[in-house]
Amino acid sequence: MISATKPFVKLHKYDQELVSDIQALNSSGYAKDDIYVLKWNPDKNHSNQRNNFYKYSTHFESAVGDIDSKAQFFDNGGEELRTKMEHLGLTKDEASALFREIQETDKTCILIVRDLKDNIIKMS
Repeated sequence: MISATKPFVKLHKYDQELVSDIQALNSSGYAKDDIYVLKWNPDKNHSNQRNNFYKYSTHFESAVGDIDSKAQFFDNGGEELRTKMEHLGLTKDEASALFREIQETDKTCILIVRDLKDNIIKMS
């Protein structure tokens, strides 16, 4: 486990709002190693669910900015995302609940920040 405290978690679309949040964190002194973007890629699952296909093919998302240089970026299927969330300090149940939530909403990635101290980014 990386930290004794729970990390800050926010569901996002892979879009300009995500980039803005990451830039705000960077300008407030948070390093790349403290910021994680976990992007769910249903193609890396064994999933052939029609809803997921349409979610990704009809809702084009674009994040303008170099996220890889400002945050740790992971583009994985479901099991890998849950494992990474657990590694970052969430319980197995919390990681599973977040993964279910990302499947049920229009969000496609999770922003996780270790030891967020201030209200640098909006909660919702």
